[in-house]
Amino acid sequence: MEIEFLSPVRYGDRVDVDMAVEHLGRTSVRFRYEASVGGRPVFKARNVAVAVDMATFKPMTLPAWLRERLEGAVDPPR
Repeated sequence: MEIEFLSPVRYGDRVDVDMAVEHLGRTSVRFRYEASVGGRPVFKARNVAVAVDMATFKPMTLPAWLRERLEGAVDPPR
Protein backbone atom coordinates (compact mmCIF):
# COMPACT_ATOMS: atom_id res chain seq x y z
CA MET A 1 0.00 0.00 0.00
CA GLU A 2 1.18 3.49 -0.76
CA ILE A 3 -0.57 6.62 0.38
CA GLU A 4 0.00 10.34 -0.14
CA PHE A 5 -1.64 12.66 2.37
CA LEU A 6 -2.59 15.95 0.73
CA SER A 7 -4.40 17.90 3.45
CA PRO A 8 -5.75 17.31 6.96
CA VAL A 9 -8.99 15.59 7.87
CA ARG A 10 -10.59 16.92 11.02
CA TYR A 11 -12.92 15.21 13.46
CA GLY A 12 -16.44 15.36 12.08
CA ASP A 13 -15.37 15.76 8.44
CA ARG A 14 -17.23 13.63 5.92
CA VAL A 15 -14.62 11.89 3.79
CA ASP A 16 -15.73 10.82 0.32
CA VAL A 17 -13.60 8.05 -1.19
CA ASP A 18 -13.61 7.16 -4.89
CA MET A 19 -12.18 3.74 -5.66
CA ALA A 20 -11.26 2.17 -8.99
CA VAL A 21 -9.44 -0.86 -10.32
CA GLU A 22 -6.31 0.64 -11.84
CA HIS A 23 -4.83 -2.58 -13.22
CA LEU A 24 -6.14 -6.12 -13.51
CA GLY A 25 -3.33 -8.65 -13.87
CA ARG A 26 -3.30 -12.42 -14.12
CA THR A 27 -2.84 -12.96 -10.39
CA SER A 28 -3.23 -9.46 -8.93
CA VAL A 29 -5.37 -6.35 -8.82
CA ARG A 30 -4.17 -2.78 -8.20
CA PHE A 31 -6.76 -0.49 -6.61
CA ARG A 32 -6.70 3.32 -6.60
CA TYR A 33 -8.36 5.50 -3.96
CA GLU A 34 -8.92 9.25 -4.08
CA ALA A 35 -10.44 10.91 -1.03
CA SER A 36 -11.83 14.39 -0.50
CA VAL A 37 -13.65 16.51 2.04
CA GLY A 38 -16.10 18.93 0.44
CA GLY A 39 -14.25 18.64 -2.87
CA ARG A 40 -10.83 19.29 -1.25
CA PRO A 41 -8.45 16.36 -1.93
CA VAL A 42 -7.16 14.81 1.30
CA PHE A 43 -5.34 11.68 0.16
CA LYS A 44 -4.48 9.46 -2.79
CA ALA A 45 -3.63 5.79 -2.32
CA ARG A 46 -2.94 2.57 -4.18
CA ASN A 47 -2.74 -1.02 -3.07
CA VAL A 48 -2.10 -4.34 -4.73
CA ALA A 49 -3.97 -7.50 -3.79
CA VAL A 50 -2.71 -10.90 -4.98
CA ALA A 51 -4.82 -14.04 -5.25
CA VAL A 52 -3.09 -16.74 -3.20
CA ASP A 53 -3.57 -20.50 -3.10
CA MET A 54 -4.10 -21.07 0.61
CA ALA A 55 -2.60 -24.59 0.48
CA THR A 56 0.71 -23.50 -1.09
CA PHE A 57 0.64 -19.76 -0.32
CA LYS A 58 1.72 -19.11 -3.93
CA PRO A 59 0.08 -16.68 -6.36
CA MET A 60 -2.78 -18.14 -8.37
CA THR A 61 -4.81 -16.97 -11.34
CA LEU A 62 -7.67 -14.70 -10.34
CA PRO A 63 -10.91 -16.69 -10.25
CA ALA A 64 -13.13 -16.06 -13.30
CA TRP A 65 -16.05 -14.84 -11.17
CA LEU A 66 -13.83 -12.22 -9.51
CA ARG A 67 -12.23 -11.10 -12.77
CA GLU A 68 -15.70 -10.61 -14.31
CA ARG A 69 -16.81 -8.38 -11.45
CA LEU A 70 -13.61 -6.30 -11.47
CA GLU A 71 -13.38 -5.76 -15.24
CA GLY A 72 -16.26 -3.26 -15.12
CA ALA A 73 -14.38 -1.11 -12.61
CA VAL A 74 -11.10 -0.80 -14.54
CA ASP A 75 -9.96 2.81 -14.91
CA PRO A 76 -6.36 3.20 -16.21
CA PRO A 77 -3.72 5.00 -14.08
CA ARG A 78 -3.85 8.79 -13.90
